[in-house]
Amino acid sequence: MENSHEVQPTQFLDQVRLGQTEWFRTFFGIVLILFFWFILGGLFVLLPVVWAWVDGNPDTAVDLQTGLVTGVNPLVNYIAANLSFVPLIAGIFVTVRFVHGRPFRSIITPAKTLNWRRVGQGFGLWLLLVTLASVVEYLLNPEIYTVVFHPARFFLFAIAVLLLTPVQTTAEELLFRGYLLQASGHLGRNFGALALLNGFLFMVPHLGNPELAANAILLPLFYLSIGAFFAFITLRDNSAELAIGAHASNNLYSALFANYTNSALQTESIFLVTELDAVYALVSFWVMAIVFYLILLRGRGESPSWSAADDAN
Repeated sequence: MENSHEVQPTQFLDQVRLGQTEWFRTFFGIVLILFFWFILGGLFVLLPVVWAWVDGNPDTAVDLQTGLVTGVNPLVNYIAANLSFVPLIAGIFVTVRFVHGRPFRSIITPAKTLNWRRVGQGFGLWLLLVTLASVVEYLLNPEIYTVVFHPARFFLFAIAVLLLTPVQTTAEELLFRGYLLQASGHLGRNFGALALLNGFLFMVPHLGNPELAANAILLPLFYLSIGAFFAFITLRDNSAELAIGAHASNNLYSALFANYTNSALQTESIFLVTELDAVYALVSFWVMAIVFYLILLRGRGESPSWSAADDAN
């Protein structure tokens, strides 16, 4: 049954109570989002194929693991892969606005406007932390870092990275830390449990990444940790703004400064990491997460209390 409120809810998880709230709308919304993401977004895999055909290159093939096309310019693959997230954003928008009939911004924040300062804080602090983590790794294991900087190719790639990587990361945040995290709030209001569930959901689509060849146990745990942490800070901050900023800076750093040899998306970075240390990646991530939390979220108060009536939805 649809619920109506004279006053807009002020808690992030309560935004699902705006508009049309029946369970079947959430089910249909998830199916619709997945259709936009995997079917419409998947059509972008044809872009490198068409490019190779126009370029007269017969030595191309689709890598079934990554969905990328081998034998073409990596920039074309990069553009196609990131453009595939545009339909995902469109699917989320259509679902939130027309299936549920609530404001699109409600999956980011209960406030009336987006707090760009908070996005910037998340972006800047996480960029600093991931840079420091790379410096420490280099000092501990310098032989895995190789300078591969080629100015002409780098700056051309950098334009695409700066324009498209935030599209990809924001799309993932809108889906996982926005729509799905709020929907899971119907199951309960334990922030830790919801964060772990969200981390698991975030891990699943990343299980096909070629990086997992380095460690099939710790790297899935790494992805689960990222998703769970971003979900937890979203719940604690009562908005997804910090997570949106941190996720964008994390991927921008990897794409431009220290990409991995076996990365799902190859870019023209300054350094190339030839060996992925899964133990260091996991441990350094949690050190970064703790520092990030203490600087930006310590002292913001305890989790809000929820009455039994709140869960009777």
